[in-house]
Amino acid sequence: MSKLRSQITEYLRRHPQSSARYVANVFGVSLATVYVARKSMNQSTQILNVAELEIPEVVATNERANDRQVAGTHYKDMGVQPWDVVDTWPREQRIGYYRGGALKYLMRMGSKDESPTEIAKGQHYVQKLLEVLREQ
Repeated sequence: MSKLRSQITEYLRRHPQSSARYVANVFGVSLATVYVARKSMNQSTQILNVAELEIPEVVATNERANDRQVAGTHYKDMGVQPWDVVDTWPREQRIGYYRGGALKYLMRMGSKDESPTEIAKGQHYVQKLLEVLREQ
């Protein structure tokens, strides 16, 4: 198993933007195995080739965060979206929730979805946070 883990680790070093799910499928292992290999990697040796990434365009400032969804329509298809519920909370709680959401996506960059998608999701939470901060 250690030889396989080292192969996975080497693959992750060469392709740091690959999602854990994709790597698990390529090597025929569980997600947990990929997470362990990724965690054991020396983070300083990971190099993200930004030139190869397709970075989503910055969202137009006149479009509200609630009017769009990054990567899918699963929330938009719901009768009541999670953000609709969160928006009923007191302002300080909403600020904390949206800060936490942005942090989550930025910190897990490349470990679940592709890096540009993770960053776009984090950006979406930051946009929502800015909207809450600009409320009177």
